[in-house]
Amino acid sequence: MKKFLIASDSYKGSLSALEVGEAAKKGILSVHPDAEVKISPMADGGEGTIEALLQTVPGKEIEVEVHDPLMRPITAKYAVIEYEGKDVVFIECARSSGLPLVPAGLRNPMNTNSYGLGEQIRDAVRRGYRDIMVSLGGSASNDGGLGMLQALGWELYDSSGVLMGMRGNPLLDVVRMSDENVIPELSECTFAAASDVTNPFFGENGAAHVFAKQKGASDGEIGDLDLGLRKLAGLYEKTYGVDVQDVAGAGAAGGLGGAIVAALRGQIASGVDTVIELTRLEEKVEWADVVFTGEGSLDNQSVMGKVPVGVGKLAKRHGKKVIGIAGRIDTELNEVNKHLDGVFSIQTECRTLEEAMEYETAAKQVEVTVGQIVRVI
Repeated sequence: MKKFLIASDSYKGSLSALEVGEAAKKGILSVHPDAEVKISPMADGGEGTIEALLQTVPGKEIEVEVHDPLMRPITAKYAVIEYEGKDVVFIECARSSGLPLVPAGLRNPMNTNSYGLGEQIRDAVRRGYRDIMVSLGGSASNDGGLGMLQALGWELYDSSGVLMGMRGNPLLDVVRMSDENVIPELSECTFAAASDVTNPFFGENGAAHVFAKQKGASDGEIGDLDLGLRKLAGLYEKTYGVDVQDVAGAGAAGGLGGAIVAALRGQIASGVDTVIELTRLEEKVEWADVVFTGEGSLDNQSVMGKVPVGVGKLAKRHGKKVIGIAGRIDTELNEVNKHLDGVFSIQTECRTLEEAMEYETAAKQVEVTVGQIVRVI
């Protein structure tokens, strides 16, 4: 009897990655009751990654009081997971610095910062943890990571030599930075950033021009933010000898990627590859005969750092059949089919988007679709 692995991302707003797996498992077992099925929830490093990791990897969540992007007090959680005999901290920047934390009418990256993320890091370091990974999806800020650095003890100065405060976005006014009073334990830490984008720090494809509008910036403000990032890149290079513009992904999360590489001496890695490594997915792929993967919408954009293609590449390296399922699929799938043997929409009849995304409907459609696919494998 065949062995099946289900390694899907969530269907955002509908099913978690685990719920997709459980529904797909029901579909498989309805056809082959004796089949062996493993579920390994996946994510691409953005929102939902901690949930996926803790379904697969031993670990725990730690709660800490921090500030949101508008410097309002909130409670946020990060994870500590066991990996290769050591404790690794995994922080989703969206939990402290995410766009959903800011009311729609107040969204503007001229006024938001990443200070709360720095507070999460500081809490982990002071608890004794030294290996820290930060996911860079869903941020509300475009501060080049300066708020995060302030929370870790960096001091920022404006053109008048005045020490800058901890509100709003310091990007446009900073001309000098000092790490003389950073928390000393940082020198003992290793940092990695997980991202599903490769945008540069500034420029036409940089953090401001690509992402700031969806965070609430006007066209004029986008230009100002991009100019600020250009100046900050020069400051990072002058202070730390790192040209962040040459680092793929430095523009992720409003430039947080650049700050992690330059000031924290970290590395940026693919979000999905990071999750694949932490969950030891390759061992499970080697075990399986057939791999199911998917996400809410599966199209040629999925090639750009998304879960289905990341899982597909891994499965192909091991010669395994790999099938994608999704809430919707595109009509042009040439690029996707380079990595997946076939992709299928779970829709079984005409419904409104709201109806299709309801938990019971979506779960049943995953179950039915996977069951039908398994019948012809």
